[in-house]
Amino acid sequence: MKIRIPLLHKGEGGNGKVEEVFPSSWEGEKVAVVGMGLSNTALARYLLKRGAKLTCFDRKGPSELGAVFREFGSQVRWSLGEDYLESLPSYKWIFLTPGMKKDDPAIKMARTKGALISTEIDLFLHLCRAPVAGITGSSGKTTTVSMTGAILRETFPPDRVFVGGNIGQVLVEKVDEIPPDGNVVLELSSFQLQLTHKSPHVAAVLNVSPNHLDIHESFQEYVASKKNILRYQSDQDWAVLNADDPTVAKFAGECRGHVGWFCLGRGLWQEASGSPSVLPAAALRDGLLILTSDSGKEFPVLKTSELPAPGPHNAANALAAMMVSFLMGADIDKMRRALLNFKGVEHRIEFAGEVAGVRYYNDSIATSPARTLACLEALHGPMVLILGGYDKGLPFDELARKVVERNVHCVVIGKAAGKIRKALTVARGAHLIHEETDFERAVRTAADLAKPGYSVVLSPACASYDMFSNFEERGRRFKEIVARMKREKGEESG
Repeated sequence: MKIRIPLLHKGEGGNGKVEEVFPSSWEGEKVAVVGMGLSNTALARYLLKRGAKLTCFDRKGPSELGAVFREFGSQVRWSLGEDYLESLPSYKWIFLTPGMKKDDPAIKMARTKGALISTEIDLFLHLCRAPVAGITGSSGKTTTVSMTGAILRETFPPDRVFVGGNIGQVLVEKVDEIPPDGNVVLELSSFQLQLTHKSPHVAAVLNVSPNHLDIHESFQEYVASKKNILRYQSDQDWAVLNADDPTVAKFAGECRGHVGWFCLGRGLWQEASGSPSVLPAAALRDGLLILTSDSGKEFPVLKTSELPAPGPHNAANALAAMMVSFLMGADIDKMRRALLNFKGVEHRIEFAGEVAGVRYYNDSIATSPARTLACLEALHGPMVLILGGYDKGLPFDELARKVVERNVHCVVIGKAAGKIRKALTVARGAHLIHEETDFERAVRTAADLAKPGYSVVLSPACASYDMFSNFEERGRRFKEIVARMKREKGEESG
């Protein structure tokens, strides 16, 4: 059954013009692109094709930049090395790589002199002619975006659905090819949102908990960055908010447009009628994921037991995806089919195999304690947890209490090991701590601690930068070690 989009109509995306914030033409404009990662490399290609005079800034040298330096060569000016930002204040248009700190003196000076400090995703939002759904949150973004993309691809021609942002392809290079009747779904991090001057037409906030405090100056700054996803919406746009999260629910008072809700708990339901108190809404009732339209019509979509991805947090992700895709015009029957067939995303409580009766799960995406707590909610039974890595300045107290409550043995690694050990000790869990300095040794120690029927779970609650380049590399390394242990036991690889 096809539902009419309540207020968002196809063809009402951006107009492809950027005069309000950016120049109408980039021809001859001096532009600084700071940090030559994936998104800024794509942005540099886009701007070069439109005649901009680029200077590419990076702390790395030519040999470290490798293929990127060779690709652009003499087409751009380069500012590299330790003092690479020295000339930045002389530029009017500056695009920063998302994850860098914004308090560098050169960046502050440029802002004082009137420079526009922006990002690739901000330019994309201004240029895109199609309706855009943006999804942010401290956890669950990738899964929710992937679910939403899957639903929209079931409903619309797949070549009219574009998924990007913090995952998938960088869409700025394709922005001129995206038709007005297309559908765009973006995963948006706090780093990407911090410098945006435009919001998506449908903006979903899944949850907010302390994260990335190694980059943001404070939790308040982090929350303010998240709010940018809806700060610039019009009165015709939609915010999709989590009624279970007190911080997120309060965002409703700041929304200029309409609000749709999703909820796992009873917060949305009127006890007398059994219907949502605010509409439209996607909510859980008696084990059933139900979508209620703005007119009050209910559409049961599927049971939580039918979701292939485990855990309450994935039920919440599914509800958010239902609400977002509904506002983008999804077909209810195809919504159900897409969610039934959704197999999860790599590194998110991903089953990595079974060795000698012990099940192994790769949850390397858990780069904060809140994510690891969600993993503990999703997986039941005895387990051994691998914790630690790069410390993002987040507290481990609540996680430590939950670990002790469940009597979970923890193999602790990385730079945050001491902080985790302290939290576990305070929570009276010193007997649960096993420390290792090598990642493979940590996995094998966890395997030694586990008995048949146990799970060994890589859910580190920390970033990976002290041992790996990213969480993906860490997760794949974990799966390689599990596969090797399986071969050593003479069992077939799963």
